[in-house]
Amino acid sequence: MTRIKLAFIAVAALVIALWLMSIDTALISGGFWSVRGLLVPLTGILAIAFMAVAVLLAARPVQVETALGGLDKFYRLHKWLGISAVIMAVLHWLVEKAPKWLVELEWLEPRLRAPGTGAEPRPFASFRDLAIDVGEWSFYLLLVLAALALWRRFPYHLFFKTHRLMAVLFIALIFHAVVLTPASYWSAPIGWLMIALLASAAVAAGLSVFGRIGKLRRFTGEVTDFHFHEGNSVLDVGVKLTTAWPGHAAGQFAFLKFEGAERAHPFTISSGWAKTGRLAFSIKGLGDYTRRLPALVKVGQAITVEGPYGRFDFGSTRGSQLWIAGGVGITPFIARMEALAIAGQQQDVDLIYSTGAPDEGFIDEVHSAVGLTGVRLHVVDTGLEGFVDLAKIALWVPDWRGADVWFCGPAKFGDSLYEAMIANGLPADRFHRELFEMR
Repeated sequence: MTRIKLAFIAVAALVIALWLMSIDTALISGGFWSVRGLLVPLTGILAIAFMAVAVLLAARPVQVETALGGLDKFYRLHKWLGISAVIMAVLHWLVEKAPKWLVELEWLEPRLRAPGTGAEPRPFASFRDLAIDVGEWSFYLLLVLAALALWRRFPYHLFFKTHRLMAVLFIALIFHAVVLTPASYWSAPIGWLMIALLASAAVAAGLSVFGRIGKLRRFTGEVTDFHFHEGNSVLDVGVKLTTAWPGHAAGQFAFLKFEGAERAHPFTISSGWAKTGRLAFSIKGLGDYTRRLPALVKVGQAITVEGPYGRFDFGSTRGSQLWIAGGVGITPFIARMEALAIAGQQQDVDLIYSTGAPDEGFIDEVHSAVGLTGVRLHVVDTGLEGFVDLAKIALWVPDWRGADVWFCGPAKFGDSLYEAMIANGLPADRFHRELFEMR
């Protein structure tokens, strides 16, 4: 979390700092209308900058994945930036509109301009009225799309389709920004930043519109086998790739698109890499799409795999590790154990697997993965033993403070463990988790 918080602060701080370098700061003390004249472009620039970085992250630039801690962190930062862009857009709209309303109500004195002065010239001034209309209607649509994105009950397949409209909307807002930004800004530091941001984000938006995101990381294959565990609604799928896979580390994930399916969805790879072209996935039926998959998957079915992504890689500077899995969050740990077995290695690890829907066949698979790795397994049926908390973990693993903790599971479960462990002496940088949420 620290990395993405710092990244968010850095984006906001950079924009504001360059904006301050680009204006006449004396105007800040020049009265209401002078301040308003500064806030209109500032709020607009912050809104379009936040949106631009969000669009860039949506294009999945793996070149900065390590710096941000993985693609799962990309999406959390993407969400924060999107919400912040909407907030800034609302403020931009209010700062622009509200003073005019107050003047009409005679609650505010109109702005008086000195003779021979006027608004600062803007490039493409002949498009000004069109840019205003485009910006206003784009703002209203932005509010609708943001509300749908945040509404958890809105079906995911519809969310994806409506969210892709954000790329088109962003291109429209670029037109609004270019036409209405004061000319002096474009030759100042803030203008240099905005030109770079808008140009690169426009390319990313184009990739989204035409379905080209991740194109160079897509590989083809076919389903070789599958098994549905009714006890916990988990579908195991085996895949044989027919194009060269670059390999993956345990804990990484990929986007899968089954032939005839609506679109690609992300799933953690539950197998180690043995250079055989085989991958395995364990898919929990959590939504409409994943619940329907057991009836849709067939042996020999074509599949596209995009990846690998993620930095949940079990890297550690300490000898011992504590793995905590909730539900289908066990999959990266199965992959890690298989990778250890392939390499003929053992590791000092305690694995706590918490499940509210135990399936005997699936748990047998977990025991089989433990096999030759030296991992000490604790299976917890929460229906019989209650939820896992720090007090129980301390009984099973007394030296938990001396280990690196790796967690994968439901967000609330992870939050509660993180808060309890940090409060009881675990350094924050030794609690590793995935934050993957697509919305």
